[in-house]
Amino acid sequence: MSRSKLWLVGWSLVVAAGLAGCQSAPPEVAKPVVGVWRDRQVEALRSLGFVPQANGEWMMNLSTRLLFDFDSDQLRTLQLSTLQQVGRTLAEVGIPMLRVEGHSDDIGDSGYNRKLSLRRAQSVAKVLEGAGLRGRLMIQGFGNSRPIADNMTEGGRAQNRRVVLIAASL
Repeated sequence: MSRSKLWLVGWSLVVAAGLAGCQSAPPEVAKPVVGVWRDRQVEALRSLGFVPQANGEWMMNLSTRLLFDFDSDQLRTLQLSTLQQVGRTLAEVGIPMLRVEGHSDDIGDSGYNRKLSLRRAQSVAKVLEGAGLRGRLMIQGFGNSRPIADNMTEGGRAQNRRVVLIAASL
């Protein structure tokens, strides 16, 4: 076979392989699993500001509504009423389990921050239990291990002093 025919056959194989690659389906984008949730639960979660996650859970980052002062686990009066309403709504629609995850900024010892973040989660959980979610809460403290903002500024540190609620089906 001549050199030009070999070259043509080689390029034909390259083009064919390239076109075959173009024919493959695009990778599937993860979509929230909502089948395990009843319509009423989905509606309630959305109305409260929870966002569906690809794994079927719903997450509410309370950093915009529930920030803690530096070195504090105390809730403010307005935050108490908001959490009571969240708890009542989730209890009414039968949310089976809620993880309450506490976080902190990175100022100070990481062991202390882990304990502080757990106390923050416990403060929130106490209100949610009183609103009807007793027995449905898992409480965790992550300290400064999961920042959502830069700890180099006071604004960023304030955002990291937060609690996240995650609704999970059983």
